Amino acid sequence: MDLAQFTASGHAHRASSRPSTIDAIYATAHWLLARGRAADAAKVFRVMLRIAPRDERGWLGLGECHERIDQLRVAAELYGAGSVIAARPHSLSVRCLLGRARALAKLGRHADIDWIMDAAENAAAAQDDEELIALVARERRRLS
Repeated sequence: MDLAQFTASGHAHRASSRPSTIDAIYATAHWLLARGRAADAAKVFRVMLRIAPRDERGWLGLGECHERIDQLRVAAELYGAGSVIAARPHSLSVRCLLGRARALAKLGRHADIDWIMDAAENAAAAQDDEELIALVARERRRLS
């Protein structure tokens, strides 16, 4: 095998292993979060987002870490960024929008929640995803 073939095979291997690497990083962060180690989990979620910034799970996990350590403003901003960065084409991340609404509710910023819930509802409808539509409806009732 010459250098060009070796290099090409290395790039192909890294590309094919990337999803499993991201899944392993996510699993590690989730494991830490489930054991009450939010600060440690946040470090791992940050690594995940450096590698895969468009992965919604990273934004949701990092936002939840900051919620758990009572950094609600940071959590709200992370969810807000994730709602755009992790979005599907021509839409927003519904789950990140819901996280943002939840964090703002905890901050007592109820005036901001309605427009976020409207945006989440519109994004879920645009994606034609019944599960997301139902999730938005449940969260709207819960946060009302």
